[in-house]
Amino acid sequence: MNGTTMTTSENAIDVQIRLALVGEAEQLTALSIASKARWGYTPEQVAAWRGELAVQADDIFSGRVHVAVVEEEVVAVMVLLPAKMTWKLSHLFVAEAWMHQGIGKKLFQFAVELAQQQDARAISINADPNAERFYLSCGAIRSYSIAAPIPENEHRIRPQMLFMIPAQKTL
Repeated sequence: MNGTTMTTSENAIDVQIRLALVGEAEQLTALSIASKARWGYTPEQVAAWRGELAVQADDIFSGRVHVAVVEEEVVAVMVLLPAKMTWKLSHLFVAEAWMHQGIGKKLFQFAVELAQQQDARAISINADPNAERFYLSCGAIRSYSIAAPIPENEHRIRPQMLFMIPAQKTL
């Protein structure tokens, strides 16, 4: 288990990052759905996205899913799909009560470290428009955008973000 302590403006938060457990798939899916719904999407739209928001047991079993835990409570989930050069961050969701406390950034930094250890050069993110600012603050760039219309917003686009991983220094 990888653990770290973070400090917020009010107090210290002890955040542990660990591999997800297979039995947590349903809980992690619910966390992902609730986090996505926070952006004001209609219940019908969130239900339509349920399949892509679901955390798959085979991803957990394969070691692709990590969670952030505070005081034994799972407060965030990250799914990182490995590839040779460019890994894909398919999920990074934080429970609403824990947003804006640095937990998402800590998980993102952890994803970068994991990818860097395997000599990946970049992490790609098919970001929700509402999350673009977060990924920009983590150092990602928008490489392009794709049309992603929904009934409530026919002009909606999804920013395609890219985080370039710094090369490891060798001695």
